[in-house]
Amino acid sequence: MVNDASCIFVGIGFVQIRMHDGVVKTLIEVCHIPELKKNLVSVGAMNLKGFSCWVKGGVMQIRGKEKFVVIQRTKQGNYYIL
Repeated sequence: MVNDASCIFVGIGFVQIRMHDGVVKTLIEVCHIPELKKNLVSVGAMNLKGFSCWVKGGVMQIRGKEKFVVIQRTKQGNYYIL
């Protein structure tokens, strides 16, 4: 957070995200933090699960264990928005 305040998560579950192309992605072991106004994806946490992240020229790809692209996004401002 910008002001270095800490937040408490209230649970762990899963979330389904409908991508712009209509495909639904499911993220598991997601922390629910009611105080956050934005949804964040931790690249470090995904890396621990076997995913890899590649960023170059304003494009980010997250690849699965078999090296197929799971998520690919173009930078918008300072963020890669799902």
